[in-house]
Amino acid sequence: MVINLIEKIFKILFFLNIKDISDFFLLFLHVISRFIKSMNMKKIVYFLVFSSLIASFISCDKDEDIYQTKHKIYKIWEVSEVGDPDQTFVYDKKDMLTSIDDYSEADSAHYFFKFTYNDDKTVDVIEHSSALYTESVKIYYLNKLVQRMVYTMDGTVRMELVFNRDLESTKITRIVEYYDVNYFTGFEKIAKAPLYNRIIGSNEVVYNIYKKNGSKSLTLHCDRKITYTGNNITQVEEVYPEYSVRTTQLLAYDTLSFNPFYGLSYVYKGLQGYSVNNKLSNYTESFVNDNITEQVSISYQYFLDDEKFPLRIITRESPDYTPINTYILYQLP
Repeated sequence: MVINLIEKIFKILFFLNIKDISDFFLLFLHVISRFIKSMNMKKIVYFLVFSSLIASFISCDKDEDIYQTKHKIYKIWEVSEVGDPDQTFVYDKKDMLTSIDDYSEADSAHYFFKFTYNDDKTVDVIEHSSALYTESVKIYYLNKLVQRMVYTMDGTVRMELVFNRDLESTKITRIVEYYDVNYFTGFEKIAKAPLYNRIIGSNEVVYNIYKKNGSKSLTLHCDRKITYTGNNITQVEEVYPEYSVRTTQLLAYDTLSFNPFYGLSYVYKGLQGYSVNNKLSNYTESFVNDNITEQVSISYQYFLDDEKFPLRIITRESPDYTPINTYILYQLP
């Protein structure tokens, strides 16, 4: 009976093309409610054992910061798909990401980011070393979920990110970025560093505070409150308490397409690795002493493949909304 049930469930999944784990769970509950009525007590006991195994599988898939998609990014072109790709992802025979070849058109140079892993397949350290830069991002976890990221350049810790999570859902609720004298003494070099810009991403508000203050002895932090709707980040509130500066972001999503960066927990830049679907819009308001200083609107348009992953992304930002293209090629299975 149980074997027949399993077969029927997966036939339905195949027929309906179910890919999202939450959809799978809802469908699973619906199907079992119809079958359980016809079972005797012995069969129900067997069935409950099977159900617990399914629940364990769902829980593990949901609560791990491990890149598990079969739609793995291979190459990314920014602006134009002609010429060398801006990023090339290299995988080993076990489909583990081992390095990223990051091409800088401005420098006419290739920078290589090397990945090392923990025994549980979570990313441990991402390193970049070249004639100009020696930098790394170290990631710390609790139960395979990112808790802290530390950026180091030239042997000195420059900044730290600390994540807070909801105990029940495990979703991120808060991120605090810490900046001190070690960051600002190397600010000009960090701002140009390839690994920093790809993984952490420059913070425009911090840049503006530094330029206005003009001191390398600054100490400040950014407190980010994260709000999810379903599996997507829909609001980000940033506060810089030392300087009475804050920003609010409101985000909307195309819930029928999939974010190719989801599961790449190290992609902190733009919080790009933490939402299941692709952004349709991002509206940001900036305040100083509760007075609006800037409003920015960004829209996104996608051209998808048959699996609903983007092949081409067009980004338009106010005030001129000039289209900027990004092209993505995926690794064949």
